[in-house]
Amino acid sequence: MGSTLAILFLTFCTCYLQIAGAEPQRLSTLKLNSRILQESIAKQINENPEAGWEAAINPRFSNYTVGEFKRLLGVKPTPKKELIGAPIVTHPKSLKLPKEFDARTQWSQCSTIGRILGHLLAPSPLLSLIY
Repeated sequence: MGSTLAILFLTFCTCYLQIAGAEPQRLSTLKLNSRILQESIAKQINENPEAGWEAAINPRFSNYTVGEFKRLLGVKPTPKKELIGAPIVTHPKSLKLPKEFDARTQWSQCSTIGRILGHLLAPSPLLSLIY
């Protein structure tokens, strides 16, 4: 379930990264106040026979906004001065993604890539996502 939420979160955020020409403050407010889980995203995943997994909406998180979910996961806010001039990167929908990807091996030089915030509070790494 934790991986389902993480994938839905990344899919949701990617959609907003593709919005070009929006005012930075307006985009930020729009993104933070949007619902994190959407039936349309789950439906799109479930209708794809090559997805390899089934998406579901967890009732516990159904009313969370992006901002609330980011706080829940322990995301640290980025100072506004660091965001000035940051490019918005988009990719074509036809871009072929790898079958497998492990950030721990892709960026092994990053000392914190395998750490999960709140890990000591949970009996398993997947459950730490909800603490």
